[in-house]
Amino acid sequence: MVNNSPGPAKPNRLRRNRITGTLLLLLALPLWELIRQLSGVSPLLMPSLADITAALFNGFTNGSLPQQILISLGFIAGGGLLAISAALLVSVTASHGGVVDSALRSLASLMHPLPGVVLLPVIILWMGTGPAAVLTIIVHSIFWPLLANLQAGIRSIPRSWQLIAANYSLSGWRLAFQVTLPASSPWLLAGLRIAWARAWRAFITAELLFGAVAAGGGLGWYVHSRRVFMDSPGLYAGIIVIMAIGSLVENVLFRQLEQRTIQRWGMSL
Repeated sequence: MVNNSPGPAKPNRLRRNRITGTLLLLLALPLWELIRQLSGVSPLLMPSLADITAALFNGFTNGSLPQQILISLGFIAGGGLLAISAALLVSVTASHGGVVDSALRSLASLMHPLPGVVLLPVIILWMGTGPAAVLTIIVHSIFWPLLANLQAGIRSIPRSWQLIAANYSLSGWRLAFQVTLPASSPWLLAGLRIAWARAWRAFITAELLFGAVAAGGGLGWYVHSRRVFMDSPGLYAGIIVIMAIGSLVENVLFRQLEQRTIQRWGMSL
């Protein structure tokens, strides 16, 4: 798992990718206006960039968007805390192999590819359409990809590391926190990335179907309500906010976490 590639090469490549992505985004803005003007399409379908910007500004100044962003991230954080704790506990418990590990691997192979939206009819029957149902979908979306990645990381730990840990009489939770989890950190981070994306999509989808799950609703409810009232600039503004938060979490939070941990330690997949 040691990364032998030259140090500056990867940061330079990432910097070039960010610059390219920014340029493409800047080119897309005048292209939107050009298509809108030349095609004569209805403003309900393609509102002007000025109207979308005004809707964004109004949403933040009147406090509706900040409140709905906090509600959305609060649900993700609550479900994430439950799912991550459960995945870590289960993975460490089953790390010694045996029947439990085999059973979990089989179960993960069935549940990991299953989208949370598919479970909505069952969850509605059991829990209705309130916050508990949404939290269940979020926990499902986070737990299984995280468990699958953690199990893969634990299986990839070199045998020599385990022998060294045994020489130092490490066992139980000391072994888990000093060897197993640090050695599995690249897979843990990869699992968190997948889990975040799935949970974010699941929450937005749940609100689009269930409606507001808390006072004022989240971003899914914001988009849904803008569609109902035919507020196209607000609709696109909500979509932009959803994409922006997803991009910030991926390109800022996870990238900083990766640089401070597995890149700093010289580890990679």
